[in-house]
Amino acid sequence: MQQHMVDRKELARLVASTGADVPQEALEPLGIYLEMLCQWNKAMNLVGPHSWQNMLTRLVADSFHLAPFLSGLPMPAAPLTWDLGAGAGLPGIPLRMLWPDGSYYMVEVREKRALFLSSVLSRTHLPCTHVFRGPVEHFFQGQYYQADCIVSRAFMPWRQLLDLTLPRLRREGHLVILALEPAPEKLPAPWRVAAQHSYTAAGSGRWFWALSPDLPENDLKTFSAGQHDDGA
Repeated sequence: MQQHMVDRKELARLVASTGADVPQEALEPLGIYLEMLCQWNKAMNLVGPHSWQNMLTRLVADSFHLAPFLSGLPMPAAPLTWDLGAGAGLPGIPLRMLWPDGSYYMVEVREKRALFLSSVLSRTHLPCTHVFRGPVEHFFQGQYYQADCIVSRAFMPWRQLLDLTLPRLRREGHLVILALEPAPEKLPAPWRVAAQHSYTAAGSGRWFWALSPDLPENDLKTFSAGQHDDGA
């Protein structure tokens, strides 16, 4: 594949223009990721933008805003997080450069995309970050513990996502949805909006929803196999 070089000075300038607080040590792995995304995108059409600059401002910038949002949610010090339908690693790959807490599993059914994710991890060495290749249902079957946090970006319509994730999320956990509109005023029981954040990226408004199951301890057993205090 043709080599695509990301100018590190221009990268630092564009990152600063997003208004996000991105540590200096994240710039090099971010540059590697963008270079690989450009290379693989030509063969696999991973994302819509073709230049690394557009990829950064239109797609990666979401991760810059998501990191402090997740840090502000009440979660264990080492949360277990699942990223459903990870695709090209957005938001997961850049997110882990800024938010390395706990264990993070990117679930992707498409083989080539999962291979891309694994290749990126082999170059960037992100802490406790893993790839599962296969349907999300198969991933769920192999998990002993419920998740503290489940992240979704355009994986499926949000109403279906609520039903899918409810039995797999801890009572104190959060389902975080990346959306192009605010969270609805009313959610199906037992869900509630725990937190919400709006921001602007590439000139358009975007939102994070953090949804939690508002269930008494006894009722939770109707939906799930029980609670555990350990991590992954």
